[in-house]
Amino acid sequence: MKWYFALNEAGTKGDIALHTKLAVLSARKNTTLMPHLLYTGERNEFTDWLAENGVTIIQSTLPYLGAIHELVEQKRYSTARMGHWLRTNVCLEEKADQYVFYSDVDVSFHHDPYLDQIHPAFLSAAPQFDPGCWNYFNAGVMIVNVFRLLLDYPRFKDYLVRNLIEKTYNFSDQIAYNEFYRGRWDRLPAELNWKPYWGRNDNAALIHFNGPKVGAISAIVDGRWDHTDEHGSQIGSLFAHNVAHYSHYLRAALTNAPGLPAKDEACISHVIDKVAAYDPGPAKGDLSFMKFSMFGES
Repeated sequence: MKWYFALNEAGTKGDIALHTKLAVLSARKNTTLMPHLLYTGERNEFTDWLAENGVTIIQSTLPYLGAIHELVEQKRYSTARMGHWLRTNVCLEEKADQYVFYSDVDVSFHHDPYLDQIHPAFLSAAPQFDPGCWNYFNAGVMIVNVFRLLLDYPRFKDYLVRNLIEKTYNFSDQIAYNEFYRGRWDRLPAELNWKPYWGRNDNAALIHFNGPKVGAISAIVDGRWDHTDEHGSQIGSLFAHNVAHYSHYLRAALTNAPGLPAKDEACISHVIDKVAAYDPGPAKGDLSFMKFSMFGES
């Protein structure tokens, strides 16, 4: 099956680029997936690396880019968020297959996910924070029915533009998919979108570093992380309550990425060593946000 992921030019550097390398190399090692990148920006050394490692790169432009640029000019939005919306282009760019796999770049493949028998009416996804709560799904890993999403696309685009203008930063791609496809999405096994803070699961095919990523973990264990705002507190608490699990999955991600450039391998190895000696202490904050239910208990 084809595997789609998305980046803008800003994502070709730093932590996002590092996670992308882990995802691509682990997919090459452990799966039969065919990687396809939806990309916006200038080609560079990183996109060259992706192509050399078997990634088909598709230059892709959002049909509603004009609306986003207007918001940027009004200083109501940032182009740094552009890559998140590229997932909505999957149904526009894929021309042959009815079903394809989409994931964010902060994933590591532990074994082939065997997706050929999953045929959603529109899309299949797994829960966000609580693996037993199917009220609100994580849009970072999906199997999508390209043909059905393409039929929906004109209405979906209108919905996106309207809400981007009205809600701006309070509106995200994940909220969009959950609202627009409420009651129309199918359940994806949690093992295909397993989070480190759910604990160790040797049956998980894909580990999704949703929440604390390598850069944040490095900042936390070095004492550089800002725990004072809501986002910082949530990320810090997820890590502090699950240090051993993050240690395990970071080691696994490194093992599953043969061919990782030496500087990146050294970076992750350093973080792993620091995690092993880390004492979370008072950083174990409240995890009640993991009970978030977007649409009540229905």
